[in-house]
Amino acid sequence: MIAEFFIALLTAGLPVGATAFALTWWALRNGYVGEVQGVRDIEREVKRLARDKERRRRADPVQRKWLKLGGGFYGVVAMLTLVVIEAGDLWNFLRSFDGLAAFFNRLSLDLLVGLLVEAIKNTFLAIAWPVYWMDSLEMHNLGAWLLAAWLGYWGGSALASRLFRKRLDDRG
Repeated sequence: MIAEFFIALLTAGLPVGATAFALTWWALRNGYVGEVQGVRDIEREVKRLARDKERRRRADPVQRKWLKLGGGFYGVVAMLTLVVIEAGDLWNFLRSFDGLAAFFNRLSLDLLVGLLVEAIKNTFLAIAWPVYWMDSLEMHNLGAWLLAAWLGYWGGSALASRLFRKRLDDRG
């Protein structure tokens, strides 16, 4: 169990932490959330932002997607899951062509509709991220993986908040 927890920290905790850091930092930097002192404040602000249609509309597409995927911990993992799925699909899509000429030869309305359908399907997979990751990773102790992901989220969000406050304090 302890070995699996450390594997989960590296496999899930670090990527979730990095994603949480990036999304939290971006939200703070762009003024999407108000004054925060820690992770609880960030979660409260994210929930408030998700309910405020006008503020949400002013957010950039990445922040809006995070909010649509649930915001907070759930949204961070869903966002990371969506990026992983889309990156894999993009890689497979690009590898399916022998070259640029083959791409242009196959370019059609059917191809574009297929890409749109795939993007919608991937969004649903991202929302159902617990199922996606249980199928994708060898997990013997789901609790260890969830704890590792939660610790990553908490650590990344807390670090972003702390560094952002320090940056503001340093400015005067």
